Amino acid sequence: MPIDAVIFDHDGTLVDSEPITLTLLAEMAIEYGATVHEDDYERFKGAELKVVLTEIEQRRGKRLPSDFLHILRERQAERIRAGLEAMPGADELLRALQLPAAVASNAPVAKMQLCLGATGLDQYFTNEQLVSAYDVGEWKPQPGVFLAAAAVLDIAPERCAVVEDSAPGIAGAIAAGMTVFALDPHGEFGAIDGATTISGLPELLEHL
Repeated sequence: MPIDAVIFDHDGTLVDSEPITLTLLAEMAIEYGATVHEDDYERFKGAELKVVLTEIEQRRGKRLPSDFLHILRERQAERIRAGLEAMPGADELLRALQLPAAVASNAPVAKMQLCLGATGLDQYFTNEQLVSAYDVGEWKPQPGVFLAAAAVLDIAPERCAVVEDSAPGIAGAIAAGMTVFALDPHGEFGAIDGATTISGLPELLEHL
C-alpha cells in the first residue's frame, strides 16, 4: 500500500523532552513524599501522565495536592525553554519530506506547541496538525489518536506511516492499521512484529 502521509509521535521522536519531564517528576515525587525506583524511567517512558501521577499517589499513600499538575507544568516549561533540542535528524527529515504530516501524541497540544516552538520545528506543522490524546479522549496504546491524525490529514489510515519510539505508541499505530516505523537509535527494540526499525529519522526517507 503506498504511503501518502506521515504521522509522527512527539516526545522521543521529534523532540526529547521526556527525560526532562521524567526527571522533574522524580524530583517532585520525592519532594511530595513518594519513593522513586531505579526502573521508573523505562516503566513510564511513553506512558500517559495520569498513570504516572496515580503511581506517585499510591507510593505516598494519599492524593497529590490540587496544584501539583500546575506546578509541574510551570517547572516543565521553564526547563524546556532553557534546554530542549530537536531529535537528531528531525529538521533534516521534515525539510526534505514531500508528504503531508501530523503529530499524534499523548501530550496536550500546549505541550507540543511549547516543545516544537523551542526547537524550531513548529514551522513544519499547523496547530490543526497537532493531535492530542487529551482531545481524542483515548491514549496510546489505543489507536484513537492515530486515527484522528489520519482524519485531520484526510488520508486513509492504511495509507499513513507512523514514526514512534515507545512500545505503547508502536502498539497503537499497529492497531490503527498503519505502516509503522520504530525509531530505535540505540538498538533496544530488536525485531518487532508489524513494524520496521529505523536507527535515525532521515532513514525514513528511504522507505517513502
